[in-house]
Amino acid sequence: MKASILAIGTELTSGQISNSNAATLSARLFKLGIETETHLTVPDDRTLILDALKFIEPRCDLLFVTGGLGPTSDDFTREVIADWAEKKLIYDQASWQHIVDRLTSRGFQVRDMQKQQCYFPDGCQILTNKDGTANAFRLTVEKQKRNLDVVVLPGPPREIDSVYKDHLEKWLTEKTVNINKKIVRSWDTLGIGESDVAYMVKDVLDHLDGSGFEIGYRVHLPYVEVKLISNLKDEPKISEIVPLLDKKLSPVTVARNGQDVAESFVQAISGSKFFSEDFTVYDYASLGFLHSRLSKHLKGLKSWSFKQGEHPSITPDFLNEEENFLGLWINDSAPDGTEALVIGALGNKKFQKIIKAPMTSKNMLERRQQYFAEMALIEFMKAIK
Repeated sequence: MKASILAIGTELTSGQISNSNAATLSARLFKLGIETETHLTVPDDRTLILDALKFIEPRCDLLFVTGGLGPTSDDFTREVIADWAEKKLIYDQASWQHIVDRLTSRGFQVRDMQKQQCYFPDGCQILTNKDGTANAFRLTVEKQKRNLDVVVLPGPPREIDSVYKDHLEKWLTEKTVNINKKIVRSWDTLGIGESDVAYMVKDVLDHLDGSGFEIGYRVHLPYVEVKLISNLKDEPKISEIVPLLDKKLSPVTVARNGQDVAESFVQAISGSKFFSEDFTVYDYASLGFLHSRLSKHLKGLKSWSFKQGEHPSITPDFLNEEENFLGLWINDSAPDGTEALVIGALGNKKFQKIIKAPMTSKNMLERRQQYFAEMALIEFMKAIK
């Protein structure tokens, strides 16, 4: 089964915001065995929207359209969809009541212009949106002597998530029950470049029959991710390949199958018997990378602080008195800042480790800082387990 996603909004084509909806929907569809072959984005322009629909219609079995269901003059997605599907727009009183109830309960004025959100193509299934005023809808469109399932969703990601969970998840799961699902296994490697990782993988795969699986690579600094993609029916063969890749990549692998090192770090310290709510992170080596990795995950802790800046000296008093902290310093005894010192404590459990960066060139300073940030989290987790 093939899917396409058409995103509508001038805010997308102008670069004001990015199209996160397409990524989220594609990831969900992939897990169900549906391949998304087209992402298309057009501005709020009737002609371009219609042209996009005509371009997409022969290329998929399932079409998701996002955006343009609001109450303003540039929200005319439903009208173009109805013209393309050759269906009349029918007023839905229940959708109007949904808008009235939602707005009045929040102290907003209800305006007649919002009634445009209550018209839907004849014969469609209206999908209530509990997180917004714009109800979504689903319909079947006959194009080129075949039926195309079309799902039209509002633009805000939170509202798409709500509609998906309430109305689409079960429908899609039932629709794809007999599809051969794909399985993705991944290795996040750290400390070597993409070509070096690919060479290691090639050394394994050169001795194997290359059918039944795909290998892919993704650089998301400081990591190089290796992806092994296979069909469920090919599992017997894949079960022989995975241990070979595990063994080959083990010296540089720090995470598997989408695991996030920063998230794991916060879970580890939160679950430690030595942990108290007051926790401090000192960063004098990564110049902000450690903070960017940790900030969203530390929100769950009641009391924490982050300190970074120019490289200070470490005093004996600091090491003896400080509790519940992770500290990252440049090791002054190493040349050119190629080593960092990780010092940490949870209660009376102390930890100290020297990290040597594999990238020593002056041109690799930023990559080295990223490496220090990740390794500080990894080494601290090892120490408290």
